[in-house]
Amino acid sequence: MLRLPTTRSPALLTRTFTVYRPTMSGHNKWSTIKHDKAKHDGERNKLFNKFANHIALAVKLGGGSTDTSLNVRLAAAIESANKNNVTRRVVENAIRKGSGATDKDGAGSEACVYEGMGPGGVAFVVEALTDNKNRTIGLVRSTFTKIGGSMTPTLYFFERKGSVLVRPPKTQLDFDQVMETVLEIDGVEDLETLSPEEQEKEDLAVEYGSTVYEITTDPAHANLVASCLKDKGFHIQEVNIGYVPKSDMLVEIGNDEAQSKIDKFMAQLDEIDDVTDFYCNLKR
Repeated sequence: MLRLPTTRSPALLTRTFTVYRPTMSGHNKWSTIKHDKAKHDGERNKLFNKFANHIALAVKLGGGSTDTSLNVRLAAAIESANKNNVTRRVVENAIRKGSGATDKDGAGSEACVYEGMGPGGVAFVVEALTDNKNRTIGLVRSTFTKIGGSMTPTLYFFERKGSVLVRPPKTQLDFDQVMETVLEIDGVEDLETLSPEEQEKEDLAVEYGSTVYEITTDPAHANLVASCLKDKGFHIQEVNIGYVPKSDMLVEIGNDEAQSKIDKFMAQLDEIDDVTDFYCNLKR
């Protein structure tokens, strides 16, 4: 799922007492450094916030369990955050947030789901983790409204599914071998190989293969399936529970203008800090 514009301050006017016009470089070096640092820090903070939300959500959907040996989704979320240099303090605060601990003003966080129709008649489901439902729904509604969309029921376009992304051990690199192992586990519904474009590049120990497999599960069994696969020597890259569009509800966009609107809309959804994920029925 790790995708802020900034406003450049007006250039400082320099007043001089010399009768000669000073030769200027066109910009102040220190101002440029500060601007670049602010931009970098803003992007970094936004990235950290997204990882923190995924960790908190993993705890909450895991029944409040903070034990990574039992909550495999949490373990995968923390591992992914560590690989992206998310600080320990951010991770620990996210775990406390997901476990039900309240912040300084006493507001607990809760998971929310919003439905709406976006550009080109594409249906969206938006998931968020928030300590202020009025604020979050206002931001989400405003985003839909700006593109001429609306918040309206769309869940019937989707099915709730669990998914586990794994890399097999070196001893099971063949697809048939992986399938044989996976189908022995209760709750598994489907197995697919991700294309190279869909795979997240990851440096792993030599005991794992390079191919990433996506295992679709019953949502109630996602964590159990991941635990079983971990016990069988698989590397768990990601555990997720989300919404998959029904095959007969897919929408195809036929022109670049409509696709551009959808891309812009999804980027705006991604700008909302409370949003943890969103799904659409756009045919890829």
